Amino acid sequence: MNLKNLLLVLTGIALTPAVGHANPSNCYSIQNYDRKNFCLATTRDQRSYCYSIGESDTKNYCLAQVGNQRSYCYSIRSLDTKNQCLAMVR
Repeated sequence: MNLKNLLLVLTGIALTPAVGHANPSNCYSIQNYDRKNFCLATTRDQRSYCYSIGESDTKNYCLAQVGNQRSYCYSIRSLDTKNQCLAMVR
């Protein structure tokens, strides 16, 4: 995944609504495999979808957010993404 695609994925992540307000059925309309799995993971609150994500930074971001574990943020290579992850995961 190139930087432009990663930024698109992360923008989608930042705009993802809280789990209680999300509709996982809409995730199936997403064509990008990584984005679809991220959407399913966060809307269903199921880490198993994160493991299907191919891009490692996005996978770690997903695991951090769904599991609410900041330790995954430290595995993210992109400094901006790492800092965003640390800001969003408590």
